[in-house]
Amino acid sequence: MFARHPADWVLMALCAFAMLAISTMLVPVPLIGPILPPLLLALLLGGMLHAAAQARLGQMHFLQMFEGFRRHPGNLTLIGLFYAIPLVLVHLLVMLALGGSLLVSLLGLPVGSTINSFASGIVGMLFDLGIALGIFLLLWGLLLLAMLFAPALVMHAKAPPLEAMRLSLAASLRNIGAILLLAISLYVLFIVALIPAGLGIVIYIPVVIGALDAAYQELFITPSGVHS
Repeated sequence: MFARHPADWVLMALCAFAMLAISTMLVPVPLIGPILPPLLLALLLGGMLHAAAQARLGQMHFLQMFEGFRRHPGNLTLIGLFYAIPLVLVHLLVMLALGGSLLVSLLGLPVGSTINSFASGIVGMLFDLGIALGIFLLLWGLLLLAMLFAPALVMHAKAPPLEAMRLSLAASLRNIGAILLLAISLYVLFIVALIPAGLGIVIYIPVVIGALDAAYQELFITPSGVHS
């Protein structure tokens, strides 16, 4: 897929990398900052997966990476939100339990301090046991699996956001061995891509998109070409 349209894919990769890098630098901005990268990622994935589908037909071009913004911006944005909000809430709950400033201001000093002390003790114990980290990693992993094929389902099957994430999670869990092997392979390739001063990223990003498109075709498209 990359070899047939190298210039278009390199431009897409550079543009996507720059946009995601800028959004990551904006993470410290209150409210919108932490959720901006996932929102942008969902929109870009939708567009680039559309480009991958067009590449199979020999009809792709660089501007197709923005098809997510044009065709299904609302649904793709909701996928990014559904992915980001639980992680942000978990982070906020931990910060509140450890800091307690918001609890104190909302509940009053005596009650707030008592709750803060109790919550801090529980969170501290969970961290000591490694339970909190395990819960966070499990939640993060499930959300990643739910987001993995959701943009493709929105773009190709016009699935609603929550249904797309449910189908993505179910398909991923049914094929968890292959998904884990894919993740390990992409991680190793990412390390390799960074070796020549990071220049391999312009090939790595299209390879990831191609792998997701191929996996989507295997999991969701029947031999007759109908979504399963």
